[in-house]
Amino acid sequence: MVRNLEATGVGLVPDHAVVVDAPDARAVEPLAAARRGANEPVRALLAATRAEADWTLRHEVVTALAEGGTVLPADSLEGPDALAVDAFRRIEEAWAVRTAARVKDVSEEQYRAFRALLDDALPVIEAAVAASPGDPVPWSAALPHCIGAQAPRDVFEECLGQALACAPHHLPTHVHAVQYLADKWHGSHEEMFGYAAGVAADAPEGSPLRALEVVALTEVEPRERKRGIPGPDGGEAIIATAQAYSASRPPEDHAARLIRNHLVWVLNGRERWAESLDVYRSIGRYATAHPWVYAGDPLEAFRYFRDGARAGLAASIPRNGTVPAPGVPLPESVRTEAAHEIAYVPGTPQRVSQELLLCGATVRLAPAGRWTLMEPAPSQETPGKRGRRATVLRLDGLAAVAETAFDSAGMTTLVARREGADACVLSVVAKGRTAARHRWAGAGSTPSQETARQDAELLVAAAGQGDAREIARLLRDPGDPSELLIRTLTALGLPPLPAGFGERAEVLADARGATVHRARSLWQGMKDFMSDETDPNPPLRLDGR
Repeated sequence: MVRNLEATGVGLVPDHAVVVDAPDARAVEPLAAARRGANEPVRALLAATRAEADWTLRHEVVTALAEGGTVLPADSLEGPDALAVDAFRRIEEAWAVRTAARVKDVSEEQYRAFRALLDDALPVIEAAVAASPGDPVPWSAALPHCIGAQAPRDVFEECLGQALACAPHHLPTHVHAVQYLADKWHGSHEEMFGYAAGVAADAPEGSPLRALEVVALTEVEPRERKRGIPGPDGGEAIIATAQAYSASRPPEDHAARLIRNHLVWVLNGRERWAESLDVYRSIGRYATAHPWVYAGDPLEAFRYFRDGARAGLAASIPRNGTVPAPGVPLPESVRTEAAHEIAYVPGTPQRVSQELLLCGATVRLAPAGRWTLMEPAPSQETPGKRGRRATVLRLDGLAAVAETAFDSAGMTTLVARREGADACVLSVVAKGRTAARHRWAGAGSTPSQETARQDAELLVAAAGQGDAREIARLLRDPGDPSELLIRTLTALGLPPLPAGFGERAEVLADARGATVHRARSLWQGMKDFMSDETDPNPPLRLDGR
């Protein structure tokens, strides 16, 4: 099973590379400039989208500005652009209070706050619509308002008609319409699928709308599949259409992202693991918030269900069978350099080594004041002796080692990670889980203020010092990832990263006092753990003694 599990990962980007709702390439630099306080590039881009009637790009930029990752001064935008961003921001705030949970799981207090925020949003939406005639984007804010406010059918149809009069093939408009018509909201399965089928039939060749019916499939609860999906095949024709559309587009294609994410959700629900993983390979780095938000945090849900598909496929293969070869080309983003990692573990190397005995990992340890620095040491593994536990731990790096080894000892660990040339990560591992994980990746990766605040507080608590406000500012800085990682470690009072980190492997090999903790079998680890010796990994001596 472990061998098969490793094979199922061929062609998949690593977890750390996945991003949610990444902007179009044309929007990356203007959005990054806006985060730095330079507003002219994003103003110019929004004006260009109106002038060129590029409604898809306009919708992406407006929603990116509205969703909390970029906080603009009140006067940074003006006219229809400012109103459109404000309208979406208010809708986003309202739905954040309600959440994507089922009605039965939304409290009365949440619901009252949700309705109050929707009421406050309505005049802003109306102003945005009036300020930009012919623009479907403000109408796209009106449609989720209709869903949440339980707007009568005639109001919904008026908003939908106005949006489609501006842009008949605007994907976000049709997705909102599918949601409104879902049985769980204000329509029925028959209405929803009928609408999606009609839109797909009228869509231009090559448009993602040709596969819109797969979005409708995600709105049907699994227990309702038999009664909810029209036709005798239970949606198989819809899935085949979406698969054909996905296969017609290149890996990581921007236009195909939403359809592919909905398609893989549907395939997972039917336990079609090999087909699901092929779609994950085509998605590459680019997750979308929907449909994963239905399962919680979109990024975590995407990773969780992808891991589930891998495990499901591995478990379905006979003992002597082989994993099917990937059915799609590998995205460019799969071809990345191996990550470099250093963990900061509180305590002496001897104490750390003792806690590692049952872990099954080979690592190098070096003292650094009250911390021990730890790095993977694959060069020190005994050939052929890696073992299944080490294999599983290697899938997720030092964070997985810390989750496994230091849980019972209460040793909260920080893990610094360099991913190729473009990204760095700083994580906190406590009580057997990764409690915080921040990733700097330049433009497009800035977290919300609330997420940065929470992560900063966890980092300060783990390090035992530092100003959480200063750390939060560094987490939201869109600058050079390597420089920001170094500045954050310094602000936390942690020892500096070893020379060569991120450029070569095993940088602790030349560190003063460095020792190697070698992986053991579970039986040997238990024997050593129960022994009276305080140092199960005596330092290697140059004289051989």
